[in-house]
Amino acid sequence: MSGKKLNLKVITPLRILLETECDEVYSTAVDGEFGVLPGHIPMTTTLGVGYTKYVNNKEEKYLTTLGGIFQIDNDNVTILSDIAELGEEIDVTKANAEKQRAEALLAEQTSDEANYTVAQVSLAKALARLKVAMKTGIDINNM
Repeated sequence: MSGKKLNLKVITPLRILLETECDEVYSTAVDGEFGVLPGHIPMTTTLGVGYTKYVNNKEEKYLTTLGGIFQIDNDNVTILSDIAELGEEIDVTKANAEKQRAEALLAEQTSDEANYTVAQVSLAKALARLKVAMKTGIDINNM
């Protein structure tokens, strides 16, 4: 590696969630997962419901990014997201409850397409939170 770093900044409407240097960033766009390294060409993409991983000195850290915009330019990575959470900040009990509610709504197989879509999105968000919590080292089964 060239010794160059990425400057990662994650911003939500409430606060700057994260501002750090790192070696690599991987995230979830609406059309799939991707990664960037120092020297990446300028790029802007729309984020889907998922998570972002950043690596610094081989240490991996995770956060949820539940939609938003990802931009890289001159080794500056900016993520603007309505909802983003650091792995250690995730309320696993709340995420499990959200998952169970969404699964119950989907099991009803209602003909109301709007409610079905909302339940699918809620389930995807809950699963993303639980995945990040698990990758952060939180026991998600005993909550």
